[in-house]
Amino acid sequence: MRILHTSDWHLGARLGNQDRLPDQLARVDEICGFIDEREVDLLLVAGDVFDEHRADALAKIIGRLGRLLAPRILAGLTCVFIAGNHDREHVFPLLRGLQALVAADDRGRVIFAERPALEQVTLPRGEKLNLMLLPYPTLSRYDLADERWPSPDAKHDALHDEVRNRIQALVSQVKAVGAGVPTVICAHFWIRGVTEGLYRVTEQNDIVIDPSDIPVYAYTALGHIHKPQYVGAPNIRYSGSIERMDRGEAKDKKKAVLVEVTRSGAQGVEELSLNATPFAHLQVSSEEDLETAAARVAEPDRTLVSVTADLRREQSLGSVIARARKLFPRLYGNVDVNWIDARSRDRPAFEADRLDVQATVRAYLSQVLQHDPNAQELTSAAEELLIQTGMSRA
Repeated sequence: MRILHTSDWHLGARLGNQDRLPDQLARVDEICGFIDEREVDLLLVAGDVFDEHRADALAKIIGRLGRLLAPRILAGLTCVFIAGNHDREHVFPLLRGLQALVAADDRGRVIFAERPALEQVTLPRGEKLNLMLLPYPTLSRYDLADERWPSPDAKHDALHDEVRNRIQALVSQVKAVGAGVPTVICAHFWIRGVTEGLYRVTEQNDIVIDPSDIPVYAYTALGHIHKPQYVGAPNIRYSGSIERMDRGEAKDKKKAVLVEVTRSGAQGVEELSLNATPFAHLQVSSEEDLETAAARVAEPDRTLVSVTADLRREQSLGSVIARARKLFPRLYGNVDVNWIDARSRDRPAFEADRLDVQATVRAYLSQVLQHDPNAQELTSAAEELLIQTGMSRA
């Protein structure tokens, strides 16, 4: 049986002012191409499927995802999704409820798991497969939401212990099923010793699982860590995220993993490359530098760009920003500025007052535009914006 392992789709995640959904869905479309070309039986998505909390936006994302996967499911594909830390607690139960309402016959073909469980699936050629599903540990998913603890550390330790208890309980279920049916683990957590690809992962906030707590089965499909890698053995793998999430992942190669599983275990593990979105960070000191840098960006309409400008006080920051936005349609975030000829005493400090937004804006503009020849024009535009948003008392 052929399994395609992937994870960390983060559908709906944005980067600054840039909508990443077209990038993310383009990678899912590539994954669908692998499914077709390699005659995949099971798509296994190891958590962080969605990264959107707004109901209307999430509904649109689910609709677009459904249009990509539905033809494959009708052709016999089984899809299994487990919940990661970016999947909101209510989303998977909602999807399961809708599935029971409108597509009850497909419940064995599309599985949404936000709680630890052992599922046995039957694939198109009649093969059976045990799936040990271990979503990202939270109190509600591991039935500890009603408990009380004397300290945060005690709560953390209790959740860690419960994850280990659930794994052992599922191991007992696998034994009860009997021999002859291969077992695959699908989990979303951090295994101790993994140090690369830790996207917003900290030991203080995460439940870190010891390698010895993971039972050895035919294959272990992991999510949560964004850099593709195996953990101790080739059949225990993080597939990594399908897209580069930010500049910190600019050099990462993104992949999906194709696994051939038989009754005797994993017979072949193959990494399949994804055409992830390129990133570029540019260091410039003039508009001319921007033009030169633009010529070096291979895919300017696709590349996500950030800029640091080293400027002198007689140069126009506004002109540099405007030129950067024109040259790079996917410029994200603010242009970072270093005033290379400004001494610290020439740059008045101010404190941001969250209760007086307009004063903070004016103080900031007064500081950064003090030597800008377009200062009056930019300040006037900012005043108009403050009035339009109702922030100005002028």
